[in-house]
Amino acid sequence: MLKNGALGQLKKSEGWLRAYTTDLHGHFREILFPTNVYDELIGKGVAYDGSSFVGINTIEDSDSIYKGDPETLVRIPEDLWDTDKPEFMIICDIYGNNGKPHPNCPRSLLKKAQSDLAKEWNGGKLVMGSEPEAFFVDPETQDVREGNNNYFSARHPYNHVITEIVDVLTQMNFIIERSHTEVGMDQFEINWKYDRAEITADRIQIFKLISHKVAQKYGLDVTFLPKPFPDRNGSGMHCHISVQNDKTNLFYDSKSKDEFGFSDKAKQFMQGILDEVGGLSAIGNHTEVSFARLVPGFEAPVLGVIGPRNRSAAGRIPLIADAKTKEKGLRVEFRFPDPLANPYLMAFGFIVAGLSGIQGKKKFEGFMTENLYELSIEDIRRRGIRTLPHNLYEAMTKFEESEVLKQAMGKTTFYTFRDMLYDEITSCQPYANSASLKRHYHN
Repeated sequence: MLKNGALGQLKKSEGWLRAYTTDLHGHFREILFPTNVYDELIGKGVAYDGSSFVGINTIEDSDSIYKGDPETLVRIPEDLWDTDKPEFMIICDIYGNNGKPHPNCPRSLLKKAQSDLAKEWNGGKLVMGSEPEAFFVDPETQDVREGNNNYFSARHPYNHVITEIVDVLTQMNFIIERSHTEVGMDQFEINWKYDRAEITADRIQIFKLISHKVAQKYGLDVTFLPKPFPDRNGSGMHCHISVQNDKTNLFYDSKSKDEFGFSDKAKQFMQGILDEVGGLSAIGNHTEVSFARLVPGFEAPVLGVIGPRNRSAAGRIPLIADAKTKEKGLRVEFRFPDPLANPYLMAFGFIVAGLSGIQGKKKFEGFMTENLYELSIEDIRRRGIRTLPHNLYEAMTKFEESEVLKQAMGKTTFYTFRDMLYDEITSCQPYANSASLKRHYHN
C-alpha cells in the first residue's frame, strides 16, 4: 500500500519504528519501537497495555496485541524525524489475547465488512476517496486571522505550508490530486487518489498527523474541529464511495434506466445508507460540536437525501468532467461526516448499511433534483423528507434504534460505542456554545 522500498531501508538501519493504531473514538495512537522489532511486530505481534485506548480495553483487562500490517510500512521523510536516526511508520491492527482481531478494533471491523461485501456482491470492495478539511490556527489563541472568503486564494500566506504538507505526503506514497485553500479564512483541503476503504482510512489518519507536524514547523497548528468558529463554514470530511472489484465499478450499469447510470444493486446500497443515515450520523458526527456544523446556510448537509450536485443533501452525485471515465468514476459523495470521525468505523458503517439495502432488496426512493436550500421546514415535514439529527443525543438515539448497526458491530462494540457517545454528551453539557466547546476539545 504505502511501501516505497522502505523494508530494505529499515533492515539496514538502527532506527525507530513508529507503530500506529486507531482506537474506537478515532484517536491515532503511537508506540515507538526499535526497528529490530519489525519482524516480531508483523508476526505474532507485540503485547501492550491498551487500557488508555478509548473503547478498547478496561483497566482489569488491559492487555492486547499490536500487530503490524507490512503493506503499510513507509519511511518518514527526514525533515519530520524527532530523532537523529531513520524513522519509519507502520499501521497496526489490534488483536485480543486469543490471537483473533479485537472486536473493538475499528480497522479489523472494516476489513471483516469488506469480506462480507465481497461475498455478497461479485467480489466487490468499498472504495473511498475523502476530502478532510481543516484550519490553520495560532497555537496560543487557537484562532485564525481576520478576513473572510479565502476560497482558492492564490496569495494566501500559508500556501507554502500546504505545499510542504503535499510534498511530505507524496514522499509517503500518497497520489495527490489537488490542494487548495477553502472558504473559511485559513481553511484548507488536500485530496488524494481514492483506494480501498481501509487504505483511505489509513491515509486520513496519516494526513491529519502530518498536517499537525508540518504546521508546527512554522509556528502554526491545525484544527480538525468540525465547527471551530460559529460565523464561518465548518470543516467536513466528504466521503466518495463506490463498490468495485478487480475488473469493474459495480455501481455502474450501461443499461441503467436512470440518468446517471447506477446499477440496481448500487441504488439498493444507497437506499440502505439513507435508511440508516440517522445512526450513521452518530459515527460520522460523534462529537457534540459536530452538530454546530450541520446547520443550514453554510453548505452543510442537513437533509437525508441524494441529489446531483446539491450541497445541502447528505449525498450528492459529483459531476464527472470526462464522459469517457464515467464507467470507472461513477460514485456517490456523502457529505455529512466530519474530520473527527473514526474513518474506519465510518467506512464500516457505509458497508453494513449498504448491505442491508441489497439484502432487503430496498426500493430506491429516487434522486432529489430540486434546490433543497429553498425548502421551508413546512415543505420538508409535509413531504416526509428525512433530516439529519439536530444534536448528538438525537444521533445517539437513532444509533441505539439501529438493528443493522447493532448486529454488524456485535453487542460489545455497539454498546461500548453507545456509551462513548453518552460520555461525550454529558461531558459537554457544561459548555453552552461552539466557542466554548472549542476549548473543551484536544484534537
